[in-house]
Amino acid sequence: PVRVLGDCLRGSVALHCDLPHNPAVRAQAALAIAQWQNNKAPESRDVVGGSSWLGLDLLLQYFKERHRSGADGAVLPANFRRLVLHKHIAGGAAGGDTTSDNGYQYLDTLGDVEERRNAIKFNDEVEIEEDEEYRVRSACVTAIASVRSQDGMTPGPVLTFLEDVLSSGDRAAVGSLLLPSEEDLLKKKQDQALNDEFPLGRRIVGPGDDDPSNVEYASYSLVADALLATCHVHVRIQGDDGDPATSAAAARPQAGASEHPIAPLMELCLSWLEWDLERHRIRARGGEPSRASTGAGESCRSSIATCAVTALCHMALLRQSTTLAGCSASSPRPGEKRRHEASDLDGPCTAQFYIDIFDDPLIGSDAVKAAAAQAVVCVCCAADRHEATSKEASGLLLSLEFLLDRIIDPSTSSGLRTTLAMLMMDASTGKVCSLQRAASFCSQGGLSQCGSRFANGPLGASAGSDNGSALLMTVSDSTYPAANAVNDGARRGLRLLKDSSKESSPYSNATIIRVAIFASKLWRTMNGEAVCENGGRPSIGVCAYDCHLRCSLVALWQWIWPKHCMQLMRSQSWHALRGTPQYSAMGLTRVLETTTKEKELGAREDEALAPLAAVVDAEVDRQLFRGEMAGQAYNYAHKAGANLADVGEPLPVLKKDVAWKMGGWVASTAHQRRAQGADGGSAVSKIRLSVVKNNST
Repeated sequence: PVRVLGDCLRGSVALHCDLPHNPAVRAQAALAIAQWQNNKAPESRDVVGGSSWLGLDLLLQYFKERHRSGADGAVLPANFRRLVLHKHIAGGAAGGDTTSDNGYQYLDTLGDVEERRNAIKFNDEVEIEEDEEYRVRSACVTAIASVRSQDGMTPGPVLTFLEDVLSSGDRAAVGSLLLPSEEDLLKKKQDQALNDEFPLGRRIVGPGDDDPSNVEYASYSLVADALLATCHVHVRIQGDDGDPATSAAAARPQAGASEHPIAPLMELCLSWLEWDLERHRIRARGGEPSRASTGAGESCRSSIATCAVTALCHMALLRQSTTLAGCSASSPRPGEKRRHEASDLDGPCTAQFYIDIFDDPLIGSDAVKAAAAQAVVCVCCAADRHEATSKEASGLLLSLEFLLDRIIDPSTSSGLRTTLAMLMMDASTGKVCSLQRAASFCSQGGLSQCGSRFANGPLGASAGSDNGSALLMTVSDSTYPAANAVNDGARRGLRLLKDSSKESSPYSNATIIRVAIFASKLWRTMNGEAVCENGGRPSIGVCAYDCHLRCSLVALWQWIWPKHCMQLMRSQSWHALRGTPQYSAMGLTRVLETTTKEKELGAREDEALAPLAAVVDAEVDRQLFRGEMAGQAYNYAHKAGANLADVGEPLPVLKKDVAWKMGGWVASTAHQRRAQGADGGSAVSKIRLSVVKNNST
């Protein structure tokens, strides 16, 4: 079946008509080939020969035929439009009978320069239509980057392909359909057509004006898609197979081999990021108003930087998580000079690198700021990924403080505030849903297409993990080390925030007060108050008239502290130290304090809302009762030996196993139902081999 998909991708004639499939179907065929290849992949990335990488070969063959030059194999610029020549009379001076296709002929089907010039000169009309081949090209790049072997590693040809695409992006980003001489000839024909159409001289386009259909075009959106595709790459240093036991015993790499295989892609990604950020700064210095990337034509201005930030953060975490101890790419061997390129790649591994991008006054794109904010969260959480370390896991707290400060900032737009609140909720669940949230929604395409990629990933939800999917997050260090590092650190940080110790706490007093200060600021913000560090209490805050932001922050509070914030209560108990030097030194002046008047107002609110609280409590009790009755109904109605897959048969209550606790709710449900035989499939517990004697042998 993969060869049929390959024919569909290359544009072979469909069975139901005499035309090839449309670009939307061909783009899905490219992604389906990648999914087939992952299901049929060999055990290791080093396997070569035969049909081990048949699907990958088909994808590379299509890209070579359509988007590479025959001489040097350079990546060609993408065509967003095609020139169509129309002859009103059959035959003519252009040569050849055009009656079979109603007198229409594509200019790019003519290879000879003189033949193209005659076709433009002697045809009656020149029309322009959209060429959607760039959609298939983008899907092909994503599909190639998503290919992995059975051990979760990316094969070498994929890395080489992505390096070629990104390194030739500056040459392939700008293109034109015509040669200079052909442009002049086409302009004369268009001027003559306008004169014939408007004999009285009332022309819409002046004789000296440029036709916008003939100008050069920039395919920067395809570069952004290629940058985002690098998030699906997984490579390790030679000798590191993902197993800590074997990796620790691996021999030290030879001289020059300590560079991580992901380093070349990181350098290309960093160069694209610096280039696009400089474009933002030049436009800002030129006086062009800064607009969010939500208007018409604005997405191409911020998609490269947004995708580059996301990809660079992912690859930096991959480089950190998969570097052997003592063989770091940033630490030279004894007697070996430190390379400048390695130091350049150390910056994207720090949170300050992305904080500087967010706080740059010349970067006005909300999409770029959102990607930088998500990168700060990922880097801070990944710093606490090691459970054995004795230091307190304050990475999640640091990232939440950063996001809340930017939400309170009056210069932040309303849409960016809501996005930052969603990022806070993502991190506080103990698992960052997808490291590609910001980049997925800023890329080209409609909201449904971007949302589908964010929720299901490019290859569908069955691919799971951090392959762009926000549904299944049962990740492991051997397959998705970057996502695993972020989620491990987020869970450690969440335990710090949820600590409910009343007296003896495993955390220091300074950390407890720091959590209390964050909780105080969050409480005041979501209640519509403005937070001032100098002690003032203005009445108007960012949530005063923004109900969406308030609901997001309230949901965050309820998730972290469903009943009480014990750190806040402990810090409030230290208010007896007011007036002492220790009180100010500990930072207790910034902790929320309830006055007598506020207590009276709170009591009145509780009294007024008592009927509503009673209704909520009754509904909660009702739902708990329904959950208990579901288990009782199964115990009462289930009969021994009954088939759980039958219609009307009650199902047992699910258990919160390890997969459920890690966030893989769908996978946990599927595994438990399959083990119980309740999903209609076959529950196999033992395999028995029966051997029958054959007298003929």
